[in-house]
Amino acid sequence: MLMFNPLIQVPKKLRANHSIFTQWIGRLLLKLTGWKIIGVFPEEERIILVAGPHTSNWDFILALTAMFGLNVNVHWIGKHTIFKNGLSKIMKKLGGIPVNRTSPELLINDITDIVKRYKGIIIAISPEGTRKKVTKLKSGFLRIAQETNGKIMLAGIDFSTKCIHLSELFHPTGDKDEDLATVQNYFNKFKGKRPEFS
Repeated sequence: MLMFNPLIQVPKKLRANHSIFTQWIGRLLLKLTGWKIIGVFPEEERIILVAGPHTSNWDFILALTAMFGLNVNVHWIGKHTIFKNGLSKIMKKLGGIPVNRTSPELLINDITDIVKRYKGIIIAISPEGTRKKVTKLKSGFLRIAQETNGKIMLAGIDFSTKCIHLSELFHPTGDKDEDLATVQNYFNKFKGKRPEFS
């Protein structure tokens, strides 16, 4: 069980080109805050990383810190409203992909275009679609995986132990409700920053 070793945890094809300084800052922040990343990314070209539970804005900060610390090529899906007010360029430079729920088909087109640019890429998504507690996860990640021929990987964020858990690949059954229940049960093992929303 690996606790943190970027050269082993991230295959060469999935590595980004973050500056040495940015990588150092990411690793330093993880060390200072006591966070660990357990598990490895598989040798795949396209991974849809389904992460949760998502309960706080701190999840975003933690994700960026881990992304820089591991030097991993991650693009993430976020609500289109956070890309406004002059933040659009910065968010996109950080790997953000805006999604407008009124036009979800545009998201697939954007992701397909991004995926074509890289030999190795990770698309990260929070299936809750909000920081509040939800009764059912959104199934968009299943369609994204299908459209991009990507492999689905689950990641659990546990604030009680300060660990990000990278699981093995998740293989959908074809039954959407069953697949969403499986992912929800996986997330239930972890405590978010605000457990009442987990």
